[in-house]
Amino acid sequence: EVDRLTQITEQYLRFARLPAPRLERTDLNDLLRSLLQFAGEDLRSRGIAVELDLDARLPVAQVDEGQVRQAVLNLIRNASEAMQQASAIDSEEEAANATPRACLTVRTRSLASEGGAEPGGPRLLCIDIIDTGPGISSEHQQQIFEPFFTTKRGGTGLGLALALEIVTRHGGQLRVESPVWPKSESRPAYGTRFSVELPVGEVSR
Repeated sequence: EVDRLTQITEQYLRFARLPAPRLERTDLNDLLRSLLQFAGEDLRSRGIAVELDLDARLPVAQVDEGQVRQAVLNLIRNASEAMQQASAIDSEEEAANATPRACLTVRTRSLASEGGAEPGGPRLLCIDIIDTGPGISSEHQQQIFEPFFTTKRGGTGLGLALALEIVTRHGGQLRVESPVWPKSESRPAYGTRFSVELPVGEVSR
């Protein structure tokens, strides 16, 4: 219990003392490769496969690398913990499926290149964190970014709140979509996608 309270205190102080972003030219693809190399052993120990889908033409971003790294790491940890809550595979058909049940997909894309930005409007860079966990109820989706709200035993309820604060201070948005995959005969709808949308270029502060 002392360890848990210490963790809550440390995360709260990190949240409360978050400085203004120091923007520097950053290759988001390189940032994600480095981050997944750091988190890779932990993910493998949890039985989670990782898929990288990085847009080689992604423009260079103007971000605080340390803060964005922390935000994405929080999303990855949240996804890995969600997948551990998923029920065990109970059919041979699912077990034989080529897609691992516990799979984390990290993707980058430019919304402008996909028509996501209005003509003449700001271009956006997007980082998607997609998991194959049980998903998040629509009710909880309205609360998950609130400080200290958590549905996980022993959770602090600060990881997603900190991620949202970091993205907002960069002039971006943090979106959630769940479920990602629809219901089928063998399983209910599942999966969650968090999308970090960041503007290209320096934001005014």
